[in-house]
Amino acid sequence: MTASLTRNRVGDFVRRNNKHGYRTGQWAQIVMTVPSDGRDSWLVIYQDGETDLIPIDNHTHRYEFCSDPVDWRR
Repeated sequence: MTASLTRNRVGDFVRRNNKHGYRTGQWAQIVMTVPSDGRDSWLVIYQDGETDLIPIDNHTHRYEFCSDPVDWRR
């Protein structure tokens, strides 16, 4: 399910669809919204416990979202 970006996605799962991104194609859960480098970002956590910041204002078609728990192996 591809959707527009919004700050109200805490608890949802997200993955990058672009070819040149950190952990592209791997699902992560959005933990909270935080300020980073003067813009809002999502703090996400991957299945192995590693975290990352994903800028919310990035290009809309580069992310896929899921509100239900996902299979971490995909």
